[in-house]
Amino acid sequence: MKKVLLTSFVGMLAVSAASAMTLAPYAAIRGGYNMTNVSNEHEDLDGNGFVLGAGLGLELYSDTMFGIRAEVEYNYVTADVDSADAKNSTVLANFFADIKTDTIITPYVGLGIGYGWTTIDDGEKIDDSNMAWQLGAGITYRAMENFMLDLGYRYLNSTTFTIESPAGNVDLDISSHQIYLGARLAF
Repeated sequence: MKKVLLTSFVGMLAVSAASAMTLAPYAAIRGGYNMTNVSNEHEDLDGNGFVLGAGLGLELYSDTMFGIRAEVEYNYVTADVDSADAKNSTVLANFFADIKTDTIITPYVGLGIGYGWTTIDDGEKIDDSNMAWQLGAGITYRAMENFMLDLGYRYLNSTTFTIESPAGNVDLDISSHQIYLGARLAF
């Protein structure tokens, strides 16, 4: 009998929580300034470029203090590092927590994990791929009911990139600091 009551109680909580939630799919685009760092055990190189990205996501709103967003995002990043052109593409599964303020401005924090493909061309082209992850924060301005503008920062890490050479393998750590503007359209 206790199991039946407990199961019924949990079921009622789940139904009431689900009825208090709103799901809204959205599409997003982002673009901005990229500062890339390429480092190994011998040197640390910095370069500047741009980032462009697009994503599809789902907003989950409830009566709590936080709204949750989940999205799949593609990013293309370029940078001129020393005498080399560095390009990186990533596909990330991102999760954001929107901190409700009951105003048109909403701060958010986010994290993501996925996979990245990197090319470095300094006269000789080198390609590699590996796991990628990001952490970020920003603010959203709700311009209209279903149209939002974002201003954000994120740290994107493409983890370790290995270059094979006759003198031995060299591990490069590639990371980016990005400041971006974005737009989201909810459906």
